[in-house]
Amino acid sequence: MTSISYNLSGKVDSSLVEVLQRINQVATALGIRFFVVGAMARIIVLEYCHGIRPARGTRDLDIAVEVDGWDEFHRLSEELVATANFAATRDPQAFRAGSYRVDIVPFGGIADAQGKISWPSEHAVFMSTMGFEEAHECAMTLRLRDQPVLDIKVATIPGLALMKVISWHDCYPERPKDAEDLLLLMNHYAEAGNEERLYGKEDELLQAEGFDLVIAGIRLLGRDMAWIAKDPTGGVVASILKDEIQEEQRYRLVKDMIKGARIFDEFSETLEKLKKLAEGFNEGFRKKNSQSSG
Repeated sequence: MTSISYNLSGKVDSSLVEVLQRINQVATALGIRFFVVGAMARIIVLEYCHGIRPARGTRDLDIAVEVDGWDEFHRLSEELVATANFAATRDPQAFRAGSYRVDIVPFGGIADAQGKISWPSEHAVFMSTMGFEEAHECAMTLRLRDQPVLDIKVATIPGLALMKVISWHDCYPERPKDAEDLLLLMNHYAEAGNEERLYGKEDELLQAEGFDLVIAGIRLLGRDMAWIAKDPTGGVVASILKDEIQEEQRYRLVKDMIKGARIFDEFSETLEKLKKLAEGFNEGFRKKNSQSSG
């Protein structure tokens, strides 16, 4: 029996529910597993699950699909267009569905050993899907509609944060919004269903941070990210975070975090937050490794 993390029936925009229902129908018929990622996942998790209104909205719907090869991906694309509800665009992964732009990103067996995919036919565009497998494994199942039932997997905050760090790094300087989203997830992690943990089994963390819920939540997020990260993802993310809190890298990630007008954190404050995320990640990584070797 599938465990439903949240019942959001009647809360999510009906047009979004319809698009997801059509994707679910086609993907299920083809035996393809998928989950919602990107900015739409951030909105669903923060706003609909926890009542935290994100700083910006979106009409972009990012879907990650687990496929073994390009034939399977093309079959999915063709079946979506055949429904007449999806229109292909110039970008091989992008479709129009009503007022939504739907980007479908493949991961799984289609990627190489480093988690990278290259788009046919020229194979000139490369993209990293590192972190997608971990985010999929820890994704939440959300009920978006009761009648008829529609259950959809959506990335959790640790899964999103893991992917945001990698995406920002791989595409720098082209994706500053990934950095802005990462800061948003960091700032709200405590209130996004984790206060009870911080006052309960993780109270030592809250005490160590002077009962500052935001900072304790950021460190907890780092731990949770490390806990879901496999090799080599964990090592890559640890290295990125370590580099980005050093002056040698000119604090690129911190600067991108505060670049958007919607983010009002000061540079020094944001740097300290990123340091706490890195600290938590290292703590989680060490704990996981000690348990696996013990």
